[in-house]
Amino acid sequence: ILYKPPMNQELECKMLEKNYVTCLHEKSVKDVDVPMKCNVERILWFNVDCPTRYERFTTPEGLKSAYEDWKKGTYDEA
Repeated sequence: ILYKPPMNQELECKMLEKNYVTCLHEKSVKDVDVPMKCNVERILWFNVDCPTRYERFTTPEGLKSAYEDWKKGTYDEA
């Protein structure tokens, strides 16, 4: 088995981060009738392929800033 380092590709990491934030939001609201946009399998790839962007979500301050960005609509542009 060969080791493959994290890719950290900008466009892919933006898409994976947007999916991650979408999953966090959908999990928090627990709406039953709303179709889910979250792709749960991509959460693992965000952790593995984008470790520098994932670090933001490992602290309470990082989660709060991500939530503020989500409220501003930052992730809608990604």
